[in-house]
Amino acid sequence: MHALHLAFWRKPLHLETSSHSIQEENAPEIQRTLGLFDLLMIGIGGTVGSGVFATAGLIASSYAGPAATLSWLLAGAGCLLSGLSFMELACLIPSAGSTYAYAYHALGELPALVAGFLLTLEYGVSSAGGARAWSDKLTQWMETQLGVQGPNWMKPKDSVVDLYAGLLMAGSTAVVLCGMQAGKVVVNVVTMTKITVVLFIIVVGLANFDPNKMSPFVPDQNVVEVHGKDTVAFGWPGVLLGASASFYGYIGYDEVCCLAGEAKDPARNIPRAVVGTILGAATLSILATFALVGMQKYTDIDAEESYGNAFSSIGLDWAASFVASGEVLTMPITSFIGFLAQPRVQYAMAKDGLLPSIFADVDSKGNLFKGTLLCGIGATLLAVFVPFPVLWNFISLGILVAFNLTNSSLLLVRASSSTKAEGKDSTKQNQGAMIAGYLVSSFLAAFHWQKGVVASVPLSATTDMSLFDSYMRTVGPFVAALFTVIAVALMFVLSDAEKKQAVASAVAKAKAQSGPMEIVLSAKKQDESRPDGCHHRKRSVDQNDDDTGIKEEDDEVEHTGKASESTSRLEKGRTLSNGATVDSESDEDKIEASSSSRDEEDETDEEVSTFRAPFVPFTPCVAIFFNWFLFAQMDGTSVLLILLWLLLAVALYFGYSRHHSLAFQQTKYHQLAQQ
Repeated sequence: MHALHLAFWRKPLHLETSSHSIQEENAPEIQRTLGLFDLLMIGIGGTVGSGVFATAGLIASSYAGPAATLSWLLAGAGCLLSGLSFMELACLIPSAGSTYAYAYHALGELPALVAGFLLTLEYGVSSAGGARAWSDKLTQWMETQLGVQGPNWMKPKDSVVDLYAGLLMAGSTAVVLCGMQAGKVVVNVVTMTKITVVLFIIVVGLANFDPNKMSPFVPDQNVVEVHGKDTVAFGWPGVLLGASASFYGYIGYDEVCCLAGEAKDPARNIPRAVVGTILGAATLSILATFALVGMQKYTDIDAEESYGNAFSSIGLDWAASFVASGEVLTMPITSFIGFLAQPRVQYAMAKDGLLPSIFADVDSKGNLFKGTLLCGIGATLLAVFVPFPVLWNFISLGILVAFNLTNSSLLLVRASSSTKAEGKDSTKQNQGAMIAGYLVSSFLAAFHWQKGVVASVPLSATTDMSLFDSYMRTVGPFVAALFTVIAVALMFVLSDAEKKQAVASAVAKAKAQSGPMEIVLSAKKQDESRPDGCHHRKRSVDQNDDDTGIKEEDDEVEHTGKASESTSRLEKGRTLSNGATVDSESDEDKIEASSSSRDEEDETDEEVSTFRAPFVPFTPCVAIFFNWFLFAQMDGTSVLLILLWLLLAVALYFGYSRHHSLAFQQTKYHQLAQQ
């Protein structure tokens, strides 16, 4: 039970928002150097291009036809829903780590470690995969545009070795080792170049737009073979399938939140950067896809070289060459930005003791030199030796689960704040159970909608139907409807709790304006009537600690002698496992009361100015369902791989992290305090 308690110990907010760690107190910290423009370039550079160049042709030719533009629009809306959760939590916890930091505060220590492993898939592992994808583009570009072939030993045809990819990752590591100042210059220059290339595609493509090639806008539904299995494509199911594929073209906006610890004025800049990234990526991707299907009939689009072949088909070979060159020159920035975020995740985990302390070392210039070097070596080896086609779905699953951890964290944070205002722990447990119930019911609903309705193959299309397919075709729609009703009901129950929280918070704020002075003075009077050596307990609203909501401080009043200096320091520095701190009481109660009042006013002002996601719990709940729907489209092998990856995270926790973590240290201090 003790191990389970530690595994789900939640990091209090006042520790999340401070520089507190189990490392040395005087250790250098990462500096905040990223402005709004830098964050926008990081977000757009990590998203635009990876979707436009890599998947636009595939979606139009194989899934949705000209309606691929609707696929991009739906996927953008789904990303924005999850983006709202990232925005609020990034303002609440403006530190490195993104989903890891949010899960640590809302879900617990073990879920936070799991989130860190999932982010490693999204950042470090996928950056190595992006390097191998760039290598394929590079060799093809050299052959078609330059008429040369690189050395065979750089990328042997009969081997998995890819030194081009390794060279890109080594170069990315070298730039990141130079520090964030050098990194953001590279990001800004290359991202602006990438945007220029995409704008060129849009302008030239729309100038040669043929409306006749857009008909039919939504092609008739039919059955196609995908990954060796019959599935429904085109029609409205094809639009949804295309939305699933285009969703991954938006991946990268959360890297902005991962760098929140280095952002200037994160409460202002992070929400703007996330919204700007998603809207910018959606606008560019939709317009570029619209230009593509207007230049070339969707049945003739080449999924691999979509824009180059489209320009060549209308006699603009020079435009095809320009786009091909621009793609090769700017594609590496996606891998670079993904790798840029990876050391920050491990830095956050190491500060909390979940990883070895070497990953938290910051040099005199504020750079994560050692952690970056170790990450770079690992990513380079992956890029050189691991073939990635079989891993992309595995990586995508990890991203979807990480997104749902973020959405769940927001729901739990809101539930925690509501029970804090009401002061009822039982209500908090009930809301936690309802959130867990929604996660399960929404997953089952999304799974049955996907398998039993959207991707259900008609009997006329096949004579070989498995027992699973038969179940999904006959019973699946009814099960999907049942769990949808349950999920919607839970969503409205959570909404009712959110409304009660708003009322309770308003009442608590009204009482806080006059309450603190009365409470402290009353405690003072009670203390004067107590004999020497007795204790009294002071209760005050603590908005910096969402874990308990009420900070309880035990203040021992000593009248018999002067305490030693070392004992005083121990009492002031002691931190309990529930996030409360044991402090000695000031002799000046009136000064303490007025200071407390000012602190509450400042916190109230900060709360008003901090971004809060609208329509909670509906927005995170719909985002969770959308992510589960995409999850249901993955193959069983990828699901098995993600389960093995998560088991590895659990093994690391119980083998190493549990004995070095922040929760372990907090419990240790608590035990010392009882002696």
